[in-house]
Amino acid sequence: MTPDKEKRLKGKNESDFFLISFPKCGRTWLRLMLGRVFQMHFKLKDANILELDKLRELHPDIPKICVSHDDKPQWKKPDELVTSKAEYQDKRVIFLVRDPRDAIVSNYYQKTKRRQAYDGSLSEFIREENGSFATLILFYNIWAENREVPQDFLLVRYEDIHRDRQKELRRMLHFLGLPEIADDLIAKAGEYAIFENMRKMEVENKFNSPRMSAVDPGDINSYKTRRGKVGGFKDNLSTADIDYLNCIMKESLSVFYGYEV
Repeated sequence: MTPDKEKRLKGKNESDFFLISFPKCGRTWLRLMLGRVFQMHFKLKDANILELDKLRELHPDIPKICVSHDDKPQWKKPDELVTSKAEYQDKRVIFLVRDPRDAIVSNYYQKTKRRQAYDGSLSEFIREENGSFATLILFYNIWAENREVPQDFLLVRYEDIHRDRQKELRRMLHFLGLPEIADDLIAKAGEYAIFENMRKMEVENKFNSPRMSAVDPGDINSYKTRRGKVGGFKDNLSTADIDYLNCIMKESLSVFYGYEV
């Protein structure tokens, strides 16, 4: 086992809370808001607020949160996914989801523009087995079936955060055992992480981190903060492609998530 892998496993084992999502579901946005709340409430100095798992080192009352894509589903075919979540049975899990149609479009640009790991068209990508729509839907379904396994489980939807950032942040902070954090700090954290400010921080590489830095500043699709639009898939996909995705969602996606087509 490499030192880096050993360190990651140690951090995972020591964590009480997990923030889990399929890639491109708004995880960076959420960790920025939570990190900003912690920074203000606990008066942290010189903190990289994107690295939630390290903030506990700066104050003992900050919950130890491991941020993970869990099982790296973006690189797997559906039948390669782990179907048991028994490793989380004594943990508390925040499971962040996004409309699968928006998530898969964003993943396409992640793989083509940021990772240079795919060279086909978007229409081809959504039909791929490896790490694409079929994998995403099964990943969601596996977690829906395993949601009773963790000690506690909180579903958070990207669209609900867009609708009411303060309400959703408050809900998560209660889950994290921090109900005493003031409403004004939560509101300020939400404002701090508005799309325009996140794009500015990415352009400036404020956190000196690949998590928020454009691969090609001249190409909007290479940005981490690409669009952040609810329902943006309609601008990228043909009617035939949307019908294809809708059919899969209607036939296969768990109703637990509330994404009706």
